Amino acid sequence: MSARWGKPYHDHRDWPRYNESLVVRGEFYLDLGQFRTWDQELAVMNRGKRGGRYLIPESFVRWLVIWKQLIDYRGLEGITRKMAELRLIPTYPDYTTLWHRLHRLTPALKMPKYSELELASDGTGLKTSNAGEYRIFRYGDPDARQKKHVGGG
Repeated sequence: MSARWGKPYHDHRDWPRYNESLVVRGEFYLDLGQFRTWDQELAVMNRGKRGGRYLIPESFVRWLVIWKQLIDYRGLEGITRKMAELRLIPTYPDYTTLWHRLHRLTPALKMPKYSELELASDGTGLKTSNAGEYRIFRYGDPDARQKKHVGGG
């Protein structure tokens, strides 16, 4: 408790309820037929593994990566929690586990087998400075708003 203008300040915010409101936001319907091999995939992933066992298969994590483009981690937790509640999946990961699993993924990119490759890029949205917007507005930074263009042929 700290004092504000000589009066004690009591924090009346309910942080657990606020956190829960970030997790539980909506409902949607999906076909989850591809997750019928949940247990078999986990058995392969955990074979010979030392330490904690995987509870979520890699295919499900890769499926969640697609949703991560639109939804934050707590939202993903809410979606997977609802799926587990409806018994569509055996268990759900919390948002910390999701963060760690998603950041450990290595993308499987199949490069085209062309002898020549043309590359074009639009630099209109490429931010080249990590300076704060207020600092740029207040003090100015001539290099902060430079656009970088990359192109090849």
